[in-house]
Amino acid sequence: MSLLPISIIIPTLDRRDRLLRTVSSLLAQDVLPVEIIVIDASASPIESDVFGERLQLCKAVPTIRCLPSQQRGAAAQRNQGFAVATQPFVLFMDDDVDLEAGCISTLWETLHSDPRIGGCGAGIVNQHYHPPGRAMRWAYQLMGCPGTGSLAGRCCGPALNFLPAIDSRPGDTVDWLNLCCTLYRREALPVPPLLPFFHGYSLMEDATLALEVGRHWRLAVPAHARLYHDSRPANYKDLPYGRERMEVINRWFVMRTVMGRNSLGWDMRQVFLQVFMLMLSLRTATGWRCFPAAVAGKLAGLGTVFFHSHKWLAYK
Repeated sequence: MSLLPISIIIPTLDRRDRLLRTVSSLLAQDVLPVEIIVIDASASPIESDVFGERLQLCKAVPTIRCLPSQQRGAAAQRNQGFAVATQPFVLFMDDDVDLEAGCISTLWETLHSDPRIGGCGAGIVNQHYHPPGRAMRWAYQLMGCPGTGSLAGRCCGPALNFLPAIDSRPGDTVDWLNLCCTLYRREALPVPPLLPFFHGYSLMEDATLALEVGRHWRLAVPAHARLYHDSRPANYKDLPYGRERMEVINRWFVMRTVMGRNSLGWDMRQVFLQVFMLMLSLRTATGWRCFPAAVAGKLAGLGTVFFHSHKWLAYK
């Protein structure tokens, strides 16, 4: 079994059994990392020796660290893991994924196939790009997205990020990478990698990091690096008021601060996007049931944007 100079960083919260399944799928890969770092925000964090013993990691992976989180939240936990990582390559990974065979080795080979590639991520077999129909494409064009060509892996318009395609071709690049399973060159990453602006579920933290890295490096999603994302809503994802408030604030933050789109025209496109997303939610019974709380959350988010966004200047 080959060991690669990679530090894998996994934030987790109250999902010990799911975390162990995730790492089990990692152990089934044809290559392994030198280091695994788990940052645990659970009330009773798992200990390194227990973690290693449960999965017999001690023989397979030289360094295992399970650390209690200093601050709860995906971005903060990833930053904490990065601060103690020792390897020249860093792989950010969620605690609820099942890796397909050869996933890590494909990411490694892709990263080393071109010195201009700074990061590459695995495709998600159950969450990937589907080409929009004519009406949807027209709506996206109104928001400032390209009217022709594929939108797979693009981040355009009012910080509207489209999932990558699952069947990308060699040489294809993307604008952003999620952090389900993404390998970066350490030299390509800012310090800290994730902005302290992001809290809790940290919506758009992944796009923000990728857009920053993408200023100087290429990003890719190789076709044969795949995983299944067993996404299970946590409380902060499942409550429509808080979720929609975060959706407005974080997407507006990325549009203005990261993408530099500060004009009234872009603000109006962001308003259009938020209304558009509300209307799309009404296609399901759950959307109708959550609609009042979702509207309230978006309005609260708008209030934060227009009365407190001057504080975002600190992140530029």
